[in-house]
Amino acid sequence: MEEWALILNNRVIKRFTIEEGQTLTIGRGQDADVTVDNSAISRQHSSLELKGGTFYLTDLYSLNGTKVNGKKIVSAVPVKKRDHLEIGKFILKPAELLVDEEEVESFSTSPESMDQTIFVKPKAQPKSQAGHYSLVVIDGQASTERFNLSGIDSVKVGSGDSCDLIISGFFVARTQFFITRGQGGYSIIPNSGLRRVYVNGKKVDKEIRLKKGDLIKVAGTTLKLS
Repeated sequence: MEEWALILNNRVIKRFTIEEGQTLTIGRGQDADVTVDNSAISRQHSSLELKGGTFYLTDLYSLNGTKVNGKKIVSAVPVKKRDHLEIGKFILKPAELLVDEEEVESFSTSPESMDQTIFVKPKAQPKSQAGHYSLVVIDGQASTERFNLSGIDSVKVGSGDSCDLIISGFFVARTQFFITRGQGGYSIIPNSGLRRVYVNGKKVDKEIRLKKGDLIKVAGTTLKLS
């Protein structure tokens, strides 16, 4: 079994493993084996195969292309671990070759560049975040009245079916915001959309730190971090 990582802006956003004889598809679609919800990635973008001890990378007629050492590929190409592999604007790299600056607890970026943020689990949980935390619906409707955050590093909230917590309301974006956990605590990252996100009555247009008891409001739904 071999472990690989997808990297953007020198930050690991996802890890996955592949076994001998296995072929994994990488793409934005829910049917991809390695899913990256990003508009720069096609639904079925590339595939990585391990056969006879050799890795093969294939472009699956993607819009933004797949490159090996700077050259676009159109069919299966045998690749070495130290080759420079690009999946759209993401870098595909063996986990064993990651450098220190890529080994961070999490990654976030602006709505223009990412539709979904994927987080790598922190190495240690700080004392300030010990215990159980939840998102509780105190007004409006959501897919569940209490969403347990224990052991979860990223929660996607919005009206889309792929969200972890689905909220209703006119013009609520399919991905409205993310709740993330890092070594400093929980944060909220707003995404693009007609509806604005408010924390304790103040509009949020960038990532901010949350504290227990904060009220998060979108349209007619209010959530409490408790």
